[in-house]
Amino acid sequence: MKKVVVFSFLLVVGVLSVCAQHHIEIVVHRGANALAPENTVASAYAALKHGATWVEVDVRVSKDGVLYNLHDATLDRTTNGHGLLADMLSEDVDRLDAGSWFSPAFQGTRLPRISEMLDSLWGKSNVFFDVKRGTPIPALVNLVRAKGFSDKSFFWFGDEQMLREFIHLAPEMKIKVNASDLRRLKYWQRICRPSYVEIAPERITPRFLRYCHRHGIRVMAACQEDDISQFQTVIDRRADLVNLDRPEIFWPMIQDTLPSAP
Repeated sequence: MKKVVVFSFLLVVGVLSVCAQHHIEIVVHRGANALAPENTVASAYAALKHGATWVEVDVRVSKDGVLYNLHDATLDRTTNGHGLLADMLSEDVDRLDAGSWFSPAFQGTRLPRISEMLDSLWGKSNVFFDVKRGTPIPALVNLVRAKGFSDKSFFWFGDEQMLREFIHLAPEMKIKVNASDLRRLKYWQRICRPSYVEIAPERITPRFLRYCHRHGIRVMAACQEDDISQFQTVIDRRADLVNLDRPEIFWPMIQDTLPSAP
């Protein structure tokens, strides 16, 4: 009887220990965009102050081939410019104000080039590249390699043909896919070797986690925009990473789950 009690006690302690040491990495969607203008160096730095270890950048290209960090195809929502980024020369883009729309305190903030973002994040953060349609893949691959982020990043493509081109040009770089279940994940596995899969928090099951971890795939919960209602689900379902907009709210929630310093 004593052996059973001791075994049960050790089992509970072991489970609690594993739970306490489970660490969820924070990936910020467009930076900490409730604290600073989205897709700027300022929003990236604000995110790093609130526990982020990954910063998402949205890759788009100007008329003369310069890569910028901009979510929308057009400049109207987040700058004082108008029209498509793809129709503007970089010398004109570099003069735009990408901060005043958010707050007068950010007046004069520039729309950052991808090269500037990478220089700003070097030694501070990893990068998640959301590669938009029209982005020249060879130019992006060359830039990432030149800036030393090949092993400090992963990439997502909404265009399957662009994904296939990327696999051919950069087989050493990591890919993220989106899936709602194992069937969809297995579809992507026939095309590439995903290192990350993004999925809604409520769809993360123990079976899904086991399958992913057996295949070397890390599970990232999707909690974009201002909805924080699923943050606890992310913690309870034991995601490896979470892609969110509000690190300043999520970070305090997981402080008690982090392992103590030795």
